[in-house]
Amino acid sequence: PPPPPPPQTLGFVAIRNGVLGLSMLCALVGFLALLPSNFGKNILRLLIAISIPCFLIDLFCFLNFGISVTTDMLFTAFETTWRESLSFCEMYFGRQEILWICIFAFGSILFWKILSFKSRKTLRVFFCFALFGCINWAVEIGSIFAPNYYYFSRASLDFIEPLKFALKSTFVLDTKEGMKQEFANQQKAMKSQQIKAQLAQNPIKNIVLVLGESAQRGHMQLYGYSKPTTPHMMELRKTPNLLVFDDVVSPHAQTSLSIPKILTLSNYESETKEPWYRRMTLISFFKNVGYQTYWLSNQEPAYYITPAGMLGSICDNTQFLSAYKQQHDGVLLPMIDEILKESKKKFLTLHLIGAHNSYGERYPTGFGIFKAVSTNEESRKRALYDNALLYNDYILNEIFRRFDKTDSIVIYLSDHGEEVYEIDGFIGHGDNRLTRFTCEIPMLVYVSNLFIQKHPKLYEKLKASIHRPYMSDDLIHTVLEIAGIETEEFDPTRSIINDKFNDQRKRIVGGINGKNYDLELRKEKVKY
Repeated sequence: PPPPPPPQTLGFVAIRNGVLGLSMLCALVGFLALLPSNFGKNILRLLIAISIPCFLIDLFCFLNFGISVTTDMLFTAFETTWRESLSFCEMYFGRQEILWICIFAFGSILFWKILSFKSRKTLRVFFCFALFGCINWAVEIGSIFAPNYYYFSRASLDFIEPLKFALKSTFVLDTKEGMKQEFANQQKAMKSQQIKAQLAQNPIKNIVLVLGESAQRGHMQLYGYSKPTTPHMMELRKTPNLLVFDDVVSPHAQTSLSIPKILTLSNYESETKEPWYRRMTLISFFKNVGYQTYWLSNQEPAYYITPAGMLGSICDNTQFLSAYKQQHDGVLLPMIDEILKESKKKFLTLHLIGAHNSYGERYPTGFGIFKAVSTNEESRKRALYDNALLYNDYILNEIFRRFDKTDSIVIYLSDHGEEVYEIDGFIGHGDNRLTRFTCEIPMLVYVSNLFIQKHPKLYEKLKASIHRPYMSDDLIHTVLEIAGIETEEFDPTRSIINDKFNDQRKRIVGGINGKNYDLELRKEKVKY
């Protein structure tokens, strides 16, 4: 389906939509009240019962994100497991939310008891407004047949909470079903057709891509943070083996949107022309040139729900290790040991749980060295987040160590960043709130000594590119050049190690209508 029109700003249009929506709501209530017997009243009671939780969800989103429920939020919700949902509620549901729920409940009772329609004058005003609403309903129904009718983004219908949720959810589910079908078709095409690609001489034995989760580089000592959250990386930086890229941002601030652009030829310039699931994937290129492909994930399996699950499903070997119980990322290490016993050329993708909320569950006993300086909730959660990054540092070191005796390169980057009270009282991430902290990510490249010996020119290219401005939706081009995969799809201006790399490319975070990182986000300051 076509993308929705841009959201309206506060002003006359918003006020007009509010009046129209309220009149249509009054018309619906009036119609149900006039139905014979108790049928209409029972339907009205049912609508009220459904509206209350819908409204509370809207209120929750407005309090935490400054906006009511959007289709982007619902996409994320339908891609979220129960365990992730519980972690989300733990992070955001606090005293403020409880207070507002109580105010809402008290106000509803007060309205019902005091402001109910007890006078004829009030009833006349209500039914006049309802009559105006009937006219608006007729106009709305007639507009269905107009071209470019976006049923899921009708602002006047947002005042009828169950209808708003039903329309937006229908759009999201229909779109996801189309994505599933398109991806299934692509899987069939990859099995029956050959990609035009070939492998250059002297190929690298092991190419590993480690996808982190919610790691903000501003909380890493490696990037100047005051706390020692990355002791292993600090030591490795003294060697020629670790290359630290210091100006990398993610294309989005949520996993379901950033992962497809990291692993396919999709980017913000092309997203309106062709969706990511119709573009060629990095995995496909490696399979075509003879690499054995692996996907090891410490996130929950969702093959036909999340983009990560879809992409993982096309690998030769796919394992989701948190099928029944969330585990720490150390569970991946024995699986890597087993894979290394195989003699084939390997492209291995490791998907970590990293610093995903809830932070306190992301590391085992012994890594909780950072303590909150007070009972302040912000200080406590910031300490938990730093502990999660400390454990992440340990995991990366263990992964790197496993490849240091072979011809290997390991690339680590996070899917997006995380805001941890840097600006105000917000914690988390998402495209509905784009800041420098939700998109500034670490990118590290670890190479073995044998790699340096066998690929000296490539190593020099990597070293020379660590300060270049980069966005991770171009990673596929960089990895293709690193691997020596020659294809017509390769764009040298998008590979950070290429002499033709375009360091003037606008880094638009959040899609084509998002924010320019260098102009709008980069100068944001930390409050503490």
